Amino acid sequence: MDNINAKMDEQLKNRVDALNRTNDENQDGRLDAADLKAQLNRIEAQLELQDQQNRGIIANQRKRMTLSIVLTVIMLAALAFFGWRMNTAYNNVMDACSRVNDLADTVQTSLDTLDQSQLDDMMQDLPEITEQLKSIDVDALNKVLTELPSLMDTVSQLQAQVESITNWFNGLGSVFGR
Repeated sequence: MDNINAKMDEQLKNRVDALNRTNDENQDGRLDAADLKAQLNRIEAQLELQDQQNRGIIANQRKRMTLSIVLTVIMLAALAFFGWRMNTAYNNVMDACSRVNDLADTVQTSLDTLDQSQLDDMMQDLPEITEQLKSIDVDALNKVLTELPSLMDTVSQLQAQVESITNWFNGLGSVFGR
């Protein structure tokens, strides 16, 4: 039994020595206040490093959250814009359908009021009108229609210039007429 106790005492002493060696920061062979201070400084440095890492993680999370909110707001704004445009397009289609229905009613009313002989005469003239329409140069017509807005702008500018000149002469006449 003494042998077992001696072995246990030896193992305990070896374990304490091993702990003392690993805790001996300044390598002087004993555990003292300087060793504890060095360990405390090391732990504080580790905690400071971990604090900096945690602050960096939190800052990145804030940036990501802000970016997510901004992207969500942009997406919602885009959806609202597209919804508004879809509603406008729907209203335009409904207006166009209403106009087509009104035109169809007008045509039907006109046809109902026409005398059958007048309708027959119109139907007889239809092939001749169709032939005349076939002879129209579509490219030339498209070109004329394309250039018509710029021509109308030019005419409007000329009218404005004529009015300006007329006003100038009227003003000149009123000055010399006195």
